[in-house]
Amino acid sequence: MANKPSHCPHCGAITGKVRSLPDHRRFFGMIGKAFDNWPHDHSYQPPSAEHLRAYLLISAGYVDVEFIPVAEECAQNPAIMAILRHAIEATHAALSRKRGYSLTRVSAAGVEIITPRSINFETLSQKEFGPIRQAVEEILETTLGVTAEQLLREKAA
Repeated sequence: MANKPSHCPHCGAITGKVRSLPDHRRFFGMIGKAFDNWPHDHSYQPPSAEHLRAYLLISAGYVDVEFIPVAEECAQNPAIMAILRHAIEATHAALSRKRGYSLTRVSAAGVEIITPRSINFETLSQKEFGPIRQAVEEILETTLGVTAEQLLREKAA
């Protein structure tokens, strides 16, 4: 499994801290419970727990942003910008259904495509994961009105 510590090639000392598997499982358990109890009147209605995870990571600011510039002559033309905006919104909706929640922003300068960053064991240490988990917990606690611990103890609604 990739959740092994890295070792110094000279002395063999552990140089990297492994991720906590129990914390990882707790995080996904919390998201599963949040999905089961997600408010029906919330502006975002996730089709799956995976989509909710993506939404929460973006809401927590743990994102990758791709920027696609728009040529200045296109940005000056309202008809071209309207077509561009429509094409991007349609493409975004289709991709979001397949790949999970993401955001797009269209401006005269270009298009930003905002996706959640990976939280996999290979790219994220436990030290880096902690603040992300905490931010997601805070969003869930505010949205659902219960603590993360209460959420984990609750039965699905």
